[in-house]
Amino acid sequence: MLIRQTSTYMVAHGTSAALGFLSVILFTRLLTPAEYGFYVIALSIAGVVSALLFTWVRLSVLRFESEGEAADIRLTALAAYLASVLTMPVVLAVTTLALGISFDRGLAAVVLAAALGLFELGQEILRARLDATAYMRATVVRAFSAIAVSYALVQAGFGGLGLVAGVVAGYVVSALLFSPAVWKGPRKPFDRATFNIMLGFGIPMAMSGGVFALHAALDRLLVAWLLGDAAAGIYGAAADLVRQIILFPALSVASAVVPLAIRSLAEEGAAAADEHLTRSGELLLAVVMPAVVGLAIVAPHFAALILGPEFRDTAAVLIPILVFAWLFQTISQQFVQVSFHLAKKPSLMVAHGTVILVVNVVAMALLVRPFGLKGAAWSLVIAEFAGVVAGYMLSQRAHPLPLFWRPALKVAAAVLVMAVPTALVEWSDPTGSFVGLAVSVGVGVLVYGTATFALDIVGIRGILMRRMGWSAGPP
Repeated sequence: MLIRQTSTYMVAHGTSAALGFLSVILFTRLLTPAEYGFYVIALSIAGVVSALLFTWVRLSVLRFESEGEAADIRLTALAAYLASVLTMPVVLAVTTLALGISFDRGLAAVVLAAALGLFELGQEILRARLDATAYMRATVVRAFSAIAVSYALVQAGFGGLGLVAGVVAGYVVSALLFSPAVWKGPRKPFDRATFNIMLGFGIPMAMSGGVFALHAALDRLLVAWLLGDAAAGIYGAAADLVRQIILFPALSVASAVVPLAIRSLAEEGAAAADEHLTRSGELLLAVVMPAVVGLAIVAPHFAALILGPEFRDTAAVLIPILVFAWLFQTISQQFVQVSFHLAKKPSLMVAHGTVILVVNVVAMALLVRPFGLKGAAWSLVIAEFAGVVAGYMLSQRAHPLPLFWRPALKVAAAVLVMAVPTALVEWSDPTGSFVGLAVSVGVGVLVYGTATFALDIVGIRGILMRRMGWSAGPP
């Protein structure tokens, strides 16, 4: 089931990442760095607001709905979402005053947060109920509609605000179109006792979500504060590009990890959950590490072809740094934190996020002024690495995570085998052409695929042999 669910989520996140990738290409050419910076800052603030107001709802849904069909808390979760929406005028006032930003930027961020919260609530319900097909379709529709509306508004002259409004439209359109799949009956009615349980479980999760969202936005917000909107736009474009590429394989695996781990623990016990986590951890590394190393190798070539002229040179320097921040963040948030979900100890997630945030603040304070955007990128790497170490230590107080050293070493060996010929091909192309980049990527994929098969990573050799044997048999 893990492979089947992962493959469906991979289609969803792959399509979303491809369109997000197209979005970065398109809008770094249509917008100035300062206009793109408006979008980056609004998106960063929206992430923090959405985490504070809606994380407790969606993570409660994921935790309790994943226990099986009998656990239906959808209408209770919807009431919780609406209760959070009612606080948004206060949030808008606090946001504009505390950050000293204009009303239009604050309003754009808060509206975006509400749309994001609604969309993610529906997606978590579909994920918890193992409806990966509907999840995939909603993700794809959201991505297509966001880029279409954003392009129309930017072309109409609305600049960065148009890009934000288009993203809002994408979330709302998808949430409305897929509401029948999310809310189909039979449904259990609102239950006050369940609502109170959600509050008890979810408020620490909201604190944790706020901490992690603030950490995720901190580099961009501080860059904007210290270096201006244009610098934030350039930094955000590089970070968005990395996020689209790394998040696609990471979320494809992670979307199946938590609900299946919870169900394994509930139905078969701790040993079955650990076996699932071991396979999931190996699969997560197997799909993320080659993307990280490959992107670091081709970064200058890649940035020159993809980004607008005002973004390219700086992004070529930042991308090889930022990819490792996303590697550590993926391990930390998509694997390590499963321990806290399984043990129902959200307070440990708060502690985990606080460690990362504190390390990030200290590193940013020390590195941004003397080293500029490179200092911000290295601060993120240091903080995310600290998060992996702290998370594994904290997991010993929750559901201790299995250490899968041998599978991890196999993945590392396959990535190393891939990296050498990929780098040689990349460095031998002085023209910086699209064909040269395609050849570098193609060599990397071919070599890594061969190494994966030879080392039997995630049991791929056995899976392929069984498939071949089945297809070769009688009809």
